[in-house]
Amino acid sequence: MTADISLVYLGLGGNLGDVAMHFEQARQALESHPKITSLRASSQCISKAWGGGVVDVSKQNDYLNEVVELETRLPAKDLLGFCQQLELEAGRNPQAERWAARPLDIDILLYGQQLICTSTLELPHPRMLMRAFVLKPLAELSPKLQIPGASQVLAALQALSPTERNTTQRFKKESN
Repeated sequence: MTADISLVYLGLGGNLGDVAMHFEQARQALESHPKITSLRASSQCISKAWGGGVVDVSKQNDYLNEVVELETRLPAKDLLGFCQQLELEAGRNPQAERWAARPLDIDILLYGQQLICTSTLELPHPRMLMRAFVLKPLAELSPKLQIPGASQVLAALQALSPTERNTTQRFKKESN
C-alpha cells in the first residue's frame, strides 16, 4: 500500500547568520528526500520580527522569509520531524524562547486540505492568516489556493490591515 501524495506549503524564515544559505540547504535536503517531489519556492521577502512574550522582538534583525511548495508521501507528523531536524542542523537552539531569533524556522503552513490539531502540530498553521510574510509569498505561488476553514490566499492577504501588509517587502539581492 502506498501513501497518498499531499500538496504541502512550508514557511521558511530566519534572522541569524547566513539565512539564504540555510534556506538553500533546507531546499536541497527537501528535494533529496525520497518521499518529497515537485519543490518550488516563492521569492524571498523581508519582514520585521514577529511575536512577543518574554522576547523583545523589536531588538531583533529583520527576517528573511519564503514559502516552499512540495508534494510528499510523508505523513504530516513525519514531515514535521524532518523539518525540525533541518532546523537543528542549521543551528537552531531548541531550548530558546518561542519568539527568539533563529537561523532557520520551518513551519508547515498547509498539508493538503487537512485540519490537524495535536499537541505538536496544528494545521492550517494557526497564525498564518495574521502574517503578511506568509501570505504574500504563498499568494505568489498559489493565489487561489483555498485555506481550509478560511478563504482563498489572496482574499486572506487582502483582509490584512494595510499596516500589516506593508511590514513585508520583496527581498532584493544586492548586485556586485
